[in-house]
Amino acid sequence: MLGDRDHRAIAGLSMGGGESLEIGLSHPELFSYVGGFSAAVRPANFQQTFGGLTAGLQTANHKLHLLWIGCGTDDSLLAANQDFSKFLDAANIQHVFRKSDGAHTWMVWRRYLNEFAPLLF
Repeated sequence: MLGDRDHRAIAGLSMGGGESLEIGLSHPELFSYVGGFSAAVRPANFQQTFGGLTAGLQTANHKLHLLWIGCGTDDSLLAANQDFSKFLDAANIQHVFRKSDGAHTWMVWRRYLNEFAPLLF
């Protein structure tokens, strides 16, 4: 079993998705795959929370093998997730943003896990 950062991922849904993004993106020495499904992110705090990521652009894009974000079109967190994707775009941070039909439900998150998991390692 490999335990180095190149073989370690963190992902979560809803509040856990927000926590996964914060933890994973704050610790590129530990995680190279980061995913947030309907992540509870706060647009007002993007620069404060993820400023280290954008300050180290070359490091971020080199160390992150995958940054994956998804949210359903009927989810109340869609706007915040879209804003996070735009924040990453503005900082030239490579990532995948997936918007699909659905709300803040297990059916959406199961679909995202099905898409995200095969991209790991």
